Amino acid sequence: MSCHRRPLRRGPRRRLPGRRPRPRPDRVAWRREAAHRAGLTREIERLRYEWTPAAGTAPPTGRLVFREGTDEEFLDVFARLSTGSLDVATRDELRLMDAEELARADFDFYLGCPGERSWWRLAHLPDGTLAGMAIPSATPYHRNVGYLGVVPELRGRGLIDEVLAEITRFHAAAGAERVTATTDTVNLPMAAAFDRAGYEVTEIRLVLESDGT
Repeated sequence: MSCHRRPLRRGPRRRLPGRRPRPRPDRVAWRREAAHRAGLTREIERLRYEWTPAAGTAPPTGRLVFREGTDEEFLDVFARLSTGSLDVATRDELRLMDAEELARADFDFYLGCPGERSWWRLAHLPDGTLAGMAIPSATPYHRNVGYLGVVPELRGRGLIDEVLAEITRFHAAAGAERVTATTDTVNLPMAAAFDRAGYEVTEIRLVLESDGT
């Protein structure tokens, strides 16, 4: 998942070229200390990725078939994908609402993004089994990965690479010169998928929040 409904509190940012920028403790420590004194003791580290045409795109492998879907189908998949999610915001919100309510909030959020509803695709195995979905999106400035995921029972098979490749190919075919994405550092499978797809880390953001207790 690459963007969220609720705004995250801005924290110190570190912009460095390369696949995985190195931390700069000297620039972060005093900000962290000040935030902790203010009660912002919960830390979330997020990676901002960027794809450019120089990275190329992976060809379809045939492992997944992509098709359009109805609103009801997408709402169902949103709910299914939230189960076992490693995304911090999703896990937080599931403490406040059930999966169906979160699915509606996710659906409405992406429907309101600059991207088109017609871009959305459901992903199936060749035998018709639902595997996940791909929601290419956009910001006012450039194309964005948006939302993607694989249903819990099919995770761990490398299918996330197929879904991400479909989104990247879609944007590349439209002439995108830049495609951005974000994920939490604790979401190791998603970060690894971005790395394999040729996305590069352009920013690490430390988000400082109240722990809610």
